[in-house]
Amino acid sequence: MKARLPLVAALVAVLAPSNVFAQAWVGNSDYAEGIGIRTGNLELHPSVGAEAGYDSNFFRASKDEPGGVVDVWKLRVTPSLTLSTLSQKRLGTQVGGNFKFTGGVFASFFQPIAVDSENAEVSKRRNVSMGASAMLNVFPQRKIGFDLQGTFLRTPETEGRSDDLAGEGFNRDSVRGGGGVTWRPGGGLFEWRAGYTATYHWFENSTYESLANIHHDFGTRGRWRFLPRSALLFDTSYTLIRYTKASTTQNDGDVARARIGFSGLVTYHLALMGMVGWGATFYESRPDMAARQFDSLLGNAEARWYIQGRPDLDSTTVATGLSSVALGYARTVSNSYYGSFYQRDRGYVQMSMFLLGALAGGAEFGVSRVGYPEVATTNIQQSSFSQLRLDGLLFAEYRFTDTWAANATVQYDQVNSVAVNQERLDFKRWQAYLGVRWFM
Repeated sequence: MKARLPLVAALVAVLAPSNVFAQAWVGNSDYAEGIGIRTGNLELHPSVGAEAGYDSNFFRASKDEPGGVVDVWKLRVTPSLTLSTLSQKRLGTQVGGNFKFTGGVFASFFQPIAVDSENAEVSKRRNVSMGASAMLNVFPQRKIGFDLQGTFLRTPETEGRSDDLAGEGFNRDSVRGGGGVTWRPGGGLFEWRAGYTATYHWFENSTYESLANIHHDFGTRGRWRFLPRSALLFDTSYTLIRYTKASTTQNDGDVARARIGFSGLVTYHLALMGMVGWGATFYESRPDMAARQFDSLLGNAEARWYIQGRPDLDSTTVATGLSSVALGYARTVSNSYYGSFYQRDRGYVQMSMFLLGALAGGAEFGVSRVGYPEVATTNIQQSSFSQLRLDGLLFAEYRFTDTWAANATVQYDQVNSVAVNQERLDFKRWQAYLGVRWFM
């Protein structure tokens, strides 16, 4: 197996969040939901969107890489359905019930079409991403409550050179399930949840099946409201990472994280959030691969300005459907398919806008430093290195009626990286789409 395999895997895994849900309405109720359809004690929100667009660098290739940059036209079709127990708005009350259920499914088909006929083979990279999720919250306002959740996600990744991502490419699937118990003494001023989730990741291409793994996450989190619209927060987690194939060359290990912080409205317009803590890894060395460890600060910080003041906002809920501007920073550590882990520091500017119930949009720009530790294996000797990554997303949608809308999306990604094992990993890429959507 070529050294290129773990490099492609590492690059793809970090970029995945910005690519999987390129359609902004998938998973975002502010954009996705319309008037809905009531069926007994449930409300349904179906949706289907179609888009046509352009991708300037389908293979995410360096301009100096043999074969060059390939641009394509793209067609995307995304049906989705969300369902939930009746909302407080539909019930006309501020008091929730003893059972709260939310769930949804989506599928997104895309078809690339080469701009240059010499690259016609790219049309074979058509694929489908899909997902499903469900969550049940029992007694959400009582002293003792519990929750159950489950998700499935298929992430296609065929956007690489044929010699690197042949056949099914780096297509990945994950299934996650778990639950927790929440304690709310003192009328809900204090809340403490403890829970467990298991996540299994596997790969459709037999070339990468040795990367299959399962994560066991044990965690607890809590909040204490000490002012009407403010709260102290804390969370801790311990994750067991186990690769399931005997043929793997990856390191099993554990990751511990703990943070404490503050979140709340300090004025009718300004919300602040800050979390600081520590993270440490405990990877196990193998005969063919020495483990490297992370032991450093973790943190998140965000200042958000609501353009229209809302004095009635709950201190610990995320406001939706409100226009706002935010500035934030996050420092995280994650498991990696190249080496053991990667560290990511990301600053971002974010804006969301909702006007007159007809125009909705959002913009986000982020700058990240992603660092990888030294890798020492039988076949690879690579010193530690870091990458500078830029990401941007602009989305706008205008609703002509209560069920029809037109939208536009622009997305940009850039990676500045040193050559690793004599391979170029840097690239620039932008995408633009126009589409229509029907929703309820």
